[in-house]
Amino acid sequence: MLVAAVLFACAGIFIPVLIGPRRTHGPVKDSPYECGLPTIGDRARFAVKFHIVAMLFILFDVEVVFLIGWAAMYRDLIKPIDEGGIGWPMLIGAVVFLLLLEVGHLYAWKKGALNWKTKRGRP
Repeated sequence: MLVAAVLFACAGIFIPVLIGPRRTHGPVKDSPYECGLPTIGDRARFAVKFHIVAMLFILFDVEVVFLIGWAAMYRDLIKPIDEGGIGWPMLIGAVVFLLLLEVGHLYAWKKGALNWKTKRGRP
């Protein structure tokens, strides 16, 4: 199965190169295209802060997904083990999960990832 997967991936990469049309490159074709106008000056770069906010969103979104499922089943899960529940280990596991995520939250806060103002004082 592994050999078939590798062969399929290689075929997907190399067959279009072999049978596809040849590309012609030139300065006009290789230049960036922005809404039909030629590019003037340097391209503006996005601040790294946007990527940090996206990663933090994913981190805390995962937290919410796990906690919603945990909260929905809380009463059934904290029953004693002899009644079909998990008991105290369920509560302890959720607390450990929250503490680990809070460490990530505090680290992001300490690094300034949650500070929306720039150093010049403008948002």
